[in-house]
Amino acid sequence: MSVPHLGGDPNANLYAQLKRDVLDRVPQITTVEFLPDDIKAKQLRAVFDPTRLEEPPTGPESPELTVKWYQQDPHDWFRINYTDPNTGFHAGWHQDEDHPELGHAHFQYSAAITEDRWRITFEHETPSLILWEIVETLFEEVRPTYQDANEEL
Repeated sequence: MSVPHLGGDPNANLYAQLKRDVLDRVPQITTVEFLPDDIKAKQLRAVFDPTRLEEPPTGPESPELTVKWYQQDPHDWFRINYTDPNTGFHAGWHQDEDHPELGHAHFQYSAAITEDRWRITFEHETPSLILWEIVETLFEEVRPTYQDANEEL
Protein backbone atom coordinates (compact mmCIF):
# COMPACT_ATOMS: atom_id res chain seq x y z
CA MET A 1 0.00 0.00 0.00
CA SER A 2 1.22 3.44 -0.85
CA VAL A 3 1.50 6.36 1.50
CA PRO A 4 -0.26 9.39 -0.01
CA HIS A 5 1.73 12.46 -0.95
CA LEU A 6 2.11 15.11 1.72
CA GLY A 7 1.65 18.14 -0.54
CA GLY A 8 -1.34 19.89 -1.97
CA ASP A 9 -2.47 20.05 -5.56
CA PRO A 10 0.09 19.33 -8.23
CA ASN A 11 1.36 22.26 -10.23
CA ALA A 12 0.18 22.17 -13.86
CA ASN A 13 2.90 24.69 -14.73
CA LEU A 14 5.54 22.31 -13.39
CA TYR A 15 4.17 19.52 -15.59
CA ALA A 16 4.27 21.82 -18.62
CA GLN A 17 7.91 22.58 -17.82
CA LEU A 18 8.82 18.89 -17.38
CA LYS A 19 7.08 18.07 -20.66
CA ARG A 20 8.73 20.89 -22.60
CA ASP A 21 12.22 20.76 -21.06
CA VAL A 22 12.65 16.99 -20.79
CA LEU A 23 10.10 14.56 -22.18
CA ASP A 24 9.46 16.33 -25.50
CA ARG A 25 13.22 16.15 -26.16
CA VAL A 26 13.65 12.39 -25.71
CA PRO A 27 13.74 10.85 -29.21
CA GLN A 28 12.41 7.48 -28.01
CA ILE A 29 9.22 9.16 -26.72
CA THR A 30 6.47 9.70 -29.29
CA THR A 31 3.68 11.20 -27.17
CA VAL A 32 3.50 13.13 -23.90
CA GLU A 33 0.12 13.94 -22.39
CA PHE A 34 -1.27 15.62 -19.30
CA LEU A 35 -3.68 13.52 -17.26
CA PRO A 36 -6.56 14.13 -17.00
CA ASP A 37 -5.91 17.24 -19.16
CA ASP A 38 -3.55 20.22 -19.39
CA ILE A 39 -5.66 22.40 -17.06
CA LYS A 40 -6.19 19.88 -14.25
CA ALA A 41 -2.91 18.05 -14.73
CA LYS A 42 -2.28 15.54 -11.96
CA GLN A 43 0.39 13.61 -13.85
CA LEU A 44 2.21 13.20 -17.14
CA ARG A 45 2.28 10.10 -19.32
CA ALA A 46 5.03 9.63 -21.88
CA VAL A 47 4.65 6.87 -24.48
CA PHE A 48 7.74 5.25 -26.01
CA ASP A 49 8.03 3.99 -29.57
CA PRO A 50 9.05 0.34 -29.00
CA THR A 51 11.03 0.29 -32.26
CA ARG A 52 13.29 3.03 -30.85
CA LEU A 53 14.15 1.01 -27.73
CA GLU A 54 17.02 -1.06 -29.02
CA GLU A 55 19.16 -2.18 -26.08
CA PRO A 56 17.58 -4.29 -24.82
CA PRO A 57 14.81 -4.65 -27.40
CA THR A 58 11.18 -4.80 -26.37
CA GLY A 59 7.99 -6.10 -27.99
CA PRO A 60 5.33 -4.37 -30.10
CA GLU A 61 3.40 -2.61 -27.29
CA SER A 62 4.50 0.86 -26.20
CA PRO A 63 6.23 1.19 -22.81
CA GLU A 64 5.20 4.19 -20.71
CA LEU A 65 6.72 6.58 -18.21
CA THR A 66 4.38 8.27 -15.75
CA VAL A 67 5.32 11.30 -13.68
CA LYS A 68 3.51 12.49 -10.55
CA TRP A 69 5.15 15.45 -8.83
CA TYR A 70 4.10 17.61 -5.89
CA GLN A 71 6.28 20.51 -4.83
CA GLN A 72 6.70 20.85 -1.07
CA ASP A 73 9.28 21.47 1.67
CA PRO A 74 11.73 20.11 2.63
CA HIS A 75 11.66 17.65 -0.31
CA ASP A 76 9.31 17.41 -3.27
CA TRP A 77 7.13 14.30 -3.40
CA PHE A 78 7.31 12.43 -6.68
CA ARG A 79 6.88 9.08 -8.35
CA ILE A 80 8.32 8.40 -11.76
CA ASN A 81 7.46 4.94 -13.07
CA TYR A 82 8.50 3.11 -16.22
CA THR A 83 6.38 0.15 -17.31
CA ASP A 84 6.98 -2.18 -20.25
CA PRO A 85 3.87 -4.26 -21.06
CA ASN A 86 5.91 -6.53 -23.36
CA THR A 87 8.30 -7.78 -20.69
CA GLY A 88 6.41 -7.11 -17.46
CA PHE A 89 9.32 -4.94 -16.34
CA HIS A 90 8.65 -2.03 -13.99
CA ALA A 91 11.09 0.54 -12.60
CA GLY A 92 10.30 3.40 -10.27
CA TRP A 93 12.09 6.40 -8.83
CA HIS A 94 10.19 7.54 -5.76
CA GLN A 95 10.68 10.37 -3.35
CA ASP A 96 7.95 9.61 -0.86
CA GLU A 97 7.34 8.11 2.57
CA ASP A 98 6.79 4.49 1.50
CA HIS A 99 10.16 3.17 2.69
CA PRO A 100 11.53 5.43 5.45
CA GLU A 101 14.38 3.00 6.07
CA LEU A 102 15.71 3.95 2.62
CA GLY A 103 15.67 7.70 3.19
CA HIS A 104 13.51 10.15 1.30
CA ALA A 105 14.32 8.79 -2.21
CA HIS A 106 14.61 5.26 -3.51
CA PHE A 107 14.73 3.26 -6.74
CA GLN A 108 12.82 0.04 -7.17
CA TYR A 109 12.27 -2.45 -9.93
CA SER A 110 10.32 -5.61 -10.47
CA ALA A 111 10.63 -8.30 -13.08
CA ALA A 112 8.97 -11.70 -13.38
CA ILE A 113 11.43 -13.49 -11.09
CA THR A 114 13.15 -10.73 -9.14
CA GLU A 115 12.63 -7.36 -7.51
CA ASP A 116 14.64 -5.00 -5.35
CA ARG A 117 14.79 -1.44 -4.02
CA TRP A 118 17.49 0.77 -2.59
CA ARG A 119 18.26 4.30 -1.46
CA ILE A 120 19.26 6.82 -4.13
CA THR A 121 20.43 10.39 -4.26
CA PHE A 122 20.20 12.81 -7.14
CA GLU A 123 22.99 14.97 -8.45
CA HIS A 124 20.58 17.87 -9.01
CA GLU A 125 17.77 19.50 -7.05
CA THR A 126 15.56 21.09 -9.70
CA PRO A 127 12.69 18.96 -11.07
CA SER A 128 13.73 19.15 -14.75
CA LEU A 129 17.31 18.13 -14.01
CA ILE A 130 16.17 15.29 -11.74
CA LEU A 131 13.88 14.01 -14.50
CA TRP A 132 16.76 14.22 -17.04
CA GLU A 133 18.92 12.24 -14.64
CA ILE A 134 16.21 9.59 -14.31
CA VAL A 135 15.66 9.29 -18.08
CA GLU A 136 19.40 8.96 -18.68
CA THR A 137 19.66 6.30 -15.95
CA LEU A 138 16.70 4.45 -17.48
CA PHE A 139 18.46 4.14 -20.85
CA GLU A 140 22.07 3.76 -19.72
CA GLU A 141 21.73 1.54 -16.64
CA VAL A 142 18.26 0.38 -15.66
CA ARG A 143 16.87 -1.17 -18.85
CA PRO A 144 20.16 -2.83 -19.88
CA THR A 145 20.84 -4.18 -16.38
CA TYR A 146 17.44 -5.08 -14.91
CA GLN A 147 14.92 -5.56 -17.73
CA ASP A 148 16.34 -8.96 -18.65
CA ALA A 149 16.17 -10.06 -15.03
CA ASN A 150 12.88 -11.60 -16.22
CA GLU A 151 14.81 -14.31 -18.01
CA GLU A 152 15.72 -17.36 -16.00
CA LEU A 153 19.38 -18.34 -16.08
